[in-house]
Amino acid sequence: MMTVKLTQKKAAGQSDNGGSSRGMMRRVNALSLNPTAISARLTAQSIAIWQLVVKSVVTSTNDIVRDYDAKGEGHGVAVMAEEQTRGRGRRGRIWHSPAGANLYCSSGWHFSGPVEALSGLSLSVGAMVAEAVMEVCGADLQLKWPNDLYAGDQKVGGVLIEMLGARDNAQSAVIGIGLNVSMSADDGALIDRPWTDLATASRRDIDRNELASAVLNQLAEGLAQIDQQGCVPWLNLWRRRDYLKGRSIVIDGSPPVAGIAAGVSDSGALLIETESGLQEVSGGEASVLEMGALR
Repeated sequence: MMTVKLTQKKAAGQSDNGGSSRGMMRRVNALSLNPTAISARLTAQSIAIWQLVVKSVVTSTNDIVRDYDAKGEGHGVAVMAEEQTRGRGRRGRIWHSPAGANLYCSSGWHFSGPVEALSGLSLSVGAMVAEAVMEVCGADLQLKWPNDLYAGDQKVGGVLIEMLGARDNAQSAVIGIGLNVSMSADDGALIDRPWTDLATASRRDIDRNELASAVLNQLAEGLAQIDQQGCVPWLNLWRRRDYLKGRSIVIDGSPPVAGIAAGVSDSGALLIETESGLQEVSGGEASVLEMGALR
């Protein structure tokens, strides 16, 4: 049976969720996250899985899930917050997390297979989130390797996976999701990359409670499927939304790898057609080359 918790606190929130706003963002979403409203739209499968925790202010929703996991209660906990004071993205970047504007959600899951089978997990979760966004907002997002969600050429969200190691013969993971929903230009001023939000991309006001329910429903179905079948079915969905494929890109590193993005492997590695042939890249930052400039 689903457990719902609501806690109240207060505090403040810079950035990986995207860069320069053009001042077109809509107003901050006035409707607070409501655990009752979220729970009302959950499927039977989700109700059986998730322990929903909604907080006003946290350092990071990933941190809260980590705390639950340390107590042996990580599997099936889903933490959402109105605001994060130390939200984070990949490579230790700050994830700008103003109050009442976006969706910050982290969930805990224990996977029964080996950790090697989870190399495509970040991409798979991105595909799940894109499906949820399409259902609620009608926005057809693209996915940029390895963990970003894009509307056009602007970042609208991201995924951060933290593997916590083996626990009781299972691989423990924290799955963090950040989505720009209805963020003001003032709030977005701290973001140093092209960004947008779902309200702008879909040209409609977004009910964050409805979006939260859709995300949890997709995760409940998708993560259980990965436990049984691995990541490949979701990687196939990810490929349909591949933002980089066919573009001229460079991956940072020593040395950097440059070429034409050619999709992803079944392990979630980026495939690049280089002058010396097809290469697989498992980590790094991908930048698009536009007429000799990085984007």
